[in-house]
Formats: sequence, C-alpha cells, structure tokens
Amino acid sequence: MIKDLISNKNIIIRDAEPKDAEEMILMVKQVMSESPFFPSTADEFNITVEQEEQYILSTALFLVAEIEGKIVGSASLDRSSKSKLNHTVTFGITILKEYSGIGLGSSMMNNIIQWCEFNDVEKIELEVFENNIRAIGLYKKLGFTEEGRRKKAVKTDDGYIDMIIMGKFLKD
Repeated sequence: MIKDLISNKNIIIRDAEPKDAEEMILMVKQVMSESPFFPSTADEFNITVEQEEQYILSTALFLVAEIEGKIVGSASLDRSSKSKLNHTVTFGITILKEYSGIGLGSSMMNNIIQWCEFNDVEKIELEVFENNIRAIGLYKKLGFTEEGRRKKAVKTDDGYIDMIIMGKFLKD
C-alpha cells in the first residue's frame, strides 16, 4: 500500500479477483472514453462479466489499484504457454484520468517487475502510442528501451500514430 501524496488517501494495489469483473469493465470503458491512447473505443469494448472473470483468472498477473474501495487502475501481464516464448510477458496498464500522475503507474510497474523477477520472467514487453509521452517517460525511467515501431499502426481522424515496441530485460 502506498499513500497518495496529493489527497492523502490510501491507495491499495492488490490482485484482481473475479468479483472485480463488473467494476473493471466499467473502469476500462471510462478510460477508453477519456483517453486517446487506446486502439479501440468504449463502444467496441463488449466484453461480458463472465469473460472478464475468466480473463482475471487466466492472466499471469492482474493487479488493481483501489482508492477508498473504488478501482481506479489496473495492470495485467500475459505470459505465453509456448515454451519458446514463456520467458517473456506482455504488459498493459489502465488508469482513470483523474488519478493519473499520482504515482499509480510507477507503483504498479514496480509490483510487476518484482513479480517477474520472482517468477523467472526474463523480459517484459509492451506497446505504447508514440504520443503517450507520460507513459514513455515512465517506462524509460524504469529501464525499458525502444525496440521497434509499428508504423502507422493506429489511424485517427487526425492522421496516423506509430506504436512503439518497448522491452526491459530482467536477466542477461
């Protein structure tokens, strides 16, 4: 648990549970509607509570960030069951706009890195919109490096956006 330095509220970072599924769906839909950094829209996010429950149970690690009992962020790791790929994990993070910039991303990332080190993960991989400067700064601060780009991966009304592929090696 960490303290939110802005509002002095307790922030709890914990494992997601199936009972969180409905609240998670609503939180993700809200983030999708308020953030330009998702490849799909809230209208396209049509996952059922049962599907979300199954995702929570089948994901290598699924964390939620809570403030006063409200889920305000999440982070998940997917690990391949294929033997040649299971030394790596892919990472995703979601934080409600009003709670960004208070250290939730850093705290969840530190929890993820610790989990990966304990579970013999050698590399964490992610993709990030090239214009998501805040997220890229966090990832670089934590030792992630750019490994490539998916050129014009996202098409918006304003043009195209590259997706940056980043990775962090935990073991040499």
